[in-house]
Amino acid sequence: MFLYPKMFIPMDYNLPPTLYSLMNSIVNYDREENEKIKIKNLPLYAKDVIFDFTYPLSTHIVKEDFEVMILKKFMMYRIGYDTLNAFKIALDVKLNEIMPIYNKMFDMLDGWDLFSDGERETRSVTDSRTTNSTNTTSGTNTSTNTSDRRFSELPQNQLADLRNGTFVTDYNYDTTNGTDTVSSTGSNNILDSGTLSETINRSPADKIKIYKEFIENRDSIYTMIFKDLSVLFYGLA
Repeated sequence: MFLYPKMFIPMDYNLPPTLYSLMNSIVNYDREENEKIKIKNLPLYAKDVIFDFTYPLSTHIVKEDFEVMILKKFMMYRIGYDTLNAFKIALDVKLNEIMPIYNKMFDMLDGWDLFSDGERETRSVTDSRTTNSTNTTSGTNTSTNTSDRRFSELPQNQLADLRNGTFVTDYNYDTTNGTDTVSSTGSNNILDSGTLSETINRSPADKIKIYKEFIENRDSIYTMIFKDLSVLFYGLA
């Protein structure tokens, strides 16, 4: 009995390409064999072609490192779309959907000086108060009014002695004394307000512990991002 050798028939001929094959085609298509980019560097050279769209990203994250990490994570997975352009459109939509949420998480990690101050907290307190003041002014004014009316029928040459009253025919001398009291009261309200800011630095004794906590929190954010992006790949949704 003649036995034919067992033939290997590929079963994935109708499956979408892997991310690796797409990046290899993008980067090494026109390169000579000795100039081809190594597998580990493919994401760095292919990222500008795959991420040719805009999406929000925290300023605390380096965009190049973020994109390379995604491409390395899913390098050997098949995309869930028939073409590269369809995959890029879905990736664009997904990143713009999820990154506003994860950016807030990345921002919360900022402000940790892990090897000196630990966690930093800034607090502002607003203080306002009203001061009342009352001013009272009082005084007394005294005045005297004198009316001296004299009439003489003597000749004009005798008028020089009129002041002493010797030759006065008709005489009226009136004196009026008056006293006025004046007082005033006023009040002022003064509003005094201000804002006090203080910064609290917590420096834990076990800084290795706080560093591990920082790494775990950061890695957990990337894990959640990878989970959300997994729906874009074949068989991972």
